[in-house]
Amino acid sequence: MSLLEVCGIKKNYGTGKAQTQALININLKINKGEFVAIMGASGSGKSTLLNLISTIDKPTEGKIYIDGADITKLSNTKANEFRRDNLGFIFQDFKLLDSLTVEENISVPLIIQKKNRDVHMRKISEIMNLLGITELRDKYPFQISGGEKQRTACARAVITNPKLILADEPTGALDSNNAKNIMKVLVDINSKFNSTILLVTHDAMSASYSQRIVFFKDGSVVNELNRKNEIPIEFYNKVSLINSEVQQTCN
Repeated sequence: MSLLEVCGIKKNYGTGKAQTQALININLKINKGEFVAIMGASGSGKSTLLNLISTIDKPTEGKIYIDGADITKLSNTKANEFRRDNLGFIFQDFKLLDSLTVEENISVPLIIQKKNRDVHMRKISEIMNLLGITELRDKYPFQISGGEKQRTACARAVITNPKLILADEPTGALDSNNAKNIMKVLVDINSKFNSTILLVTHDAMSASYSQRIVFFKDGSVVNELNRKNEIPIEFYNKVSLINSEVQQTCN
């Protein structure tokens, strides 16, 4: 069953001769529990689409449905409420609050939704254990590494059982070893909690941990690849080859 449906999306910026087409007739479906990556170079339109799906921006044409709801019709107030109640976010720069401990940072979405944190302590502990950050519970962001910060951000994203987790270049600020560890964390989250994840990345290694990759170029979908039963390294080789072909056609 489709959780996310992107139907004929177009996004233009500017007017007249100065108008730029950022997205051109994008169609995309993501099923519940699926882990999908959107891959493309800078300027390919992948981040623009993420902004539309996250209700931060609105399309010029087309519709976007999340769990049957047309989010393109939401007012700013309703969009804020929808984002709060239905979406989880993982950012490249973590966006942790320096004045809060790791446990408190993970609890922030619960507080925003006016839920009792004490009632959810068992789940907080379960997620921290799954992500290997239990011993960091009382530490502050300045006391932990980049990889540990991103694990904390991943825990925060999943704590409210969001319908969709949006990961925007989550390994961009990490070294290769921590990047691989974070991608394994996302795979675990997808498997353990049946979380639907949409990853935006330019990195073939990160994309190779997903179940399906949609390739973007110049605002359009140009290719798609399913992992099937391949292990990440085998899938990575295919991803790298297709990505190279896409980039060559750009030049």
